[in-house]
Amino acid sequence: MASKKAFYLNTDGGARPNPGPASIGVAIASVDGSYTKEISRYIGEATNNQAEYKALVIGLEELLEIGATDVTVRMDSQLIVRQISGQYRVKNQDLKPFYNEAQSLLKKFASASVMYVPREQNKLADALATKAIENRNTT
Repeated sequence: MASKKAFYLNTDGGARPNPGPASIGVAIASVDGSYTKEISRYIGEATNNQAEYKALVIGLEELLEIGATDVTVRMDSQLIVRQISGQYRVKNQDLKPFYNEAQSLLKKFASASVMYVPREQNKLADALATKAIENRNTT
């Protein structure tokens, strides 16, 4: 039996103004505390919701690259969490490609859950997104 590699993925995205210059923040931590990674990236012009989805997709891609098997995603965007969980339909045509990509990536994990957390519980991802938008950091 393959060993379980479980991770927490906190993501955030934003645009100032909305739409406008946008960025993402991604914080990855293994459940056992042995691995952490932070991503702070300016992504160009986008809406808040596009940036939120982009952060989710980039975080999931990173986890798949390092061999994660299980992921608990924590986001402070109720809209994205409810769309991913199927509570809301994705009506905005510009968001559908992001939604489809995120769903495809989530299916690659042995287990994956996406949950809403208040902004106060997502401070690191928020700070990473804020830093990128302020510095126009693209790495």
